[in-house]
Amino acid sequence: MAEYNSAEELNIELEEAPSTDAMTGDRDKRMYLYYQLIRSISQAKQIDIIVSFLMESGVKLLLKELNQALNRGAKVRILTGNYLGITQPSALYLIKRELGDRVDLRFYNEKGRSFHPKSYIFHYENHSEIYIGSSNISRSALTSGIEWNYRFSSKKDPENYEKFYRTFEDLFEHHSIVIDDAELKAYSKSWHRPAAMKDLDRYDASEEDDAKVQKLFEPRGA
Repeated sequence: MAEYNSAEELNIELEEAPSTDAMTGDRDKRMYLYYQLIRSISQAKQIDIIVSFLMESGVKLLLKELNQALNRGAKVRILTGNYLGITQPSALYLIKRELGDRVDLRFYNEKGRSFHPKSYIFHYENHSEIYIGSSNISRSALTSGIEWNYRFSSKKDPENYEKFYRTFEDLFEHHSIVIDDAELKAYSKSWHRPAAMKDLDRYDASEEDDAKVQKLFEPRGA
C-alpha cells in the first residue's frame, strides 16, 4: 500500500485551518487549498476533478481521503491531461494501484486544443460546490505554492455553477479516453521526462527539503 502523506505530515491540525472560500496558498498554512479539499471529500456523495496534470506528490496527499470516500460509496471521476507529459505515469499508477477501477480515471482526448482547467466539484445531499482556480494536483499546488482558488456553491450562484458542471460533463463524456491498463502502459512507454519537470520538482519539494537546500547555500565564514 502507498505511504500516505496527510495533515499530520504538514504539521498542522485540520481544526486549525478555518473554513474559507478564498485560498491563496503561500506561507500561511490556513490558506492551503488542501485542507478545504479534504473537508469536502470527507462529506461528498460524488467527487468530480478536472485538472491539466497530476503529480505523484499531490496524489499522495489526497489518497487517504479519496479511499475513505470510495469505501462509503461515493462516486469519483478524474479527468486530466497528457499534454507535454507533465502528468506523471507514477501518479496514474498510484491511483490505479490504490483505488483501482472504483475511480473513473480519464485523459482529455481532443488533439489540437489546449487543456488547462483546474477545478474540483463536490456533490452533497442538497447542493453542490465547485473550486475554481490555478491548482493542479501536486504537493506545491495544494499547499505552499502561490495558487489562487475560489469556491462557490450551486445555492449561491446556480446559473454559473451549472455552466461549469455542464461543461465538465461534456468534456468527460464526449472528449475523453478511459485510462485503462493498456492506455496507461502506452502512455508510460511514450513518456519522456519533460524539461520543465526539474523546476516542477523543485517547487514541489517539501518544506524540509527546502530547508536543506537553503542551508547548502548559506554563506560560510572565512
